[in-house]
Amino acid sequence: MSGLERIALLLGLIEQLCDVMGREAECVRRMAVERMAEVHAEKRLLAEAYEKELAALRRSPELLGGLPLEARRELEEGMRRLQAASRRNADLLAAAKMVTERLLRRVSEALAAEPRGFAPPPAGTSRVIAVSFDRSV
Repeated sequence: MSGLERIALLLGLIEQLCDVMGREAECVRRMAVERMAEVHAEKRLLAEAYEKELAALRRSPELLGGLPLEARRELEEGMRRLQAASRRNADLLAAAKMVTERLLRRVSEALAAEPRGFAPPPAGTSRVIAVSFDRSV
């Protein structure tokens, strides 16, 4: 594969990764949990392909050195875009994890505060517990 072909492949992977991270962020914002696993799997495959192609390029520095300056700049710009998108994605996922853990802790605390010996509700009925939520992260 020529240097320009490798750069084109890397840039395509960068664009796809940025797109999938945007979709993942949208899933988090909309709480579309059912789509998260699918999007995450796609992101993982793309990231693996990107890492593989980047490693191949690094093993052949003469390919990169023989490229026009504009092609190298375009790759560098794409890699910066990917790095920024990855940082935003990691921050968003860390915040979502923190919110989820806080939610689980509050529900657990509310259940633990129930009086001991409190009988479970009869089958087919439900029991109300007091839990409050806010939108802060």
